[in-house]
Amino acid sequence: MSRRGEPKKSRLEDDLFDPDKDMEKEIEGLPSRNELVVATVRDVTGHGAYVSLDEFDDRRAYVHISELSRTWVKNIRVHVREGQRIVAKVLRVDIRKNQIDLSIKRVPEQMKKLKLLESKRAQTANTLFKMIVDKMPAEERKNAVEIRDILVTHHDLLYYGLEFASQASQKDLTNIGIDEKWAKVIRKIAHDNIIPATVEIKGTVEITIPGGNGVHILKEALILGRDNIKEKNTEIKIYTEGSPRYAIEVTSEDYKLAEKALENALERIEDIVEDNQGSFSFTRKK
Repeated sequence: MSRRGEPKKSRLEDDLFDPDKDMEKEIEGLPSRNELVVATVRDVTGHGAYVSLDEFDDRRAYVHISELSRTWVKNIRVHVREGQRIVAKVLRVDIRKNQIDLSIKRVPEQMKKLKLLESKRAQTANTLFKMIVDKMPAEERKNAVEIRDILVTHHDLLYYGLEFASQASQKDLTNIGIDEKWAKVIRKIAHDNIIPATVEIKGTVEITIPGGNGVHILKEALILGRDNIKEKNTEIKIYTEGSPRYAIEVTSEDYKLAEKALENALERIEDIVEDNQGSFSFTRKK
């Protein structure tokens, strides 16, 4: 069958997207091809930028001018500058030439934000864990790697393990295998230094209740809906956007808990409205 009509891939595309090459053996201390990395720009030249890889002992890497932007690069310093932190995709790692090539333009904006957040959390976690180790008696410090591994095993990342510890009881920590002496210190430092991540769901209810007593019934419905919370560490705020529209904001540490709290609040409000022959609708904000 003729393949004349198919667009030809460049050698670069063949190299980047060859699935067999994605199975290349990872080299200790170096990033893998197609991995996202955080780097600091060290030197900008007319043909590209030299960077140091923040997560790999500041190892040197290079971004060619053609990999800076999807648009034409007239002035390279508009796109990168010395001291700037960037997120890039690893194009190739050549051990023989001691060369790592990166691309900035191949990283979607949302992935850049997520990678920077991940990097910042990793730095925070490492700093906090060092504080924990320094607080332990000298004879206990030999167990630091084991304790760190327990937190990572149960929560994927050290930061998430410490985030869990910030709200956990000492028993919660000993239940996953952490010694009591370590659990006490971990819990204290994590609680003092980590603010748990929160999720927020917003929407608007539109309510009308007929009759002279409608305003009082509506107020009661909103209050009872707001206070109908059974979920831990969850809060609901309700305020007017101009009658008959009222904003609802649910804040929680867990998306499922926030959804459940919102559902319970809306059910309570709707029951009261319908019992009084009123109309009710809810619109979620994106």
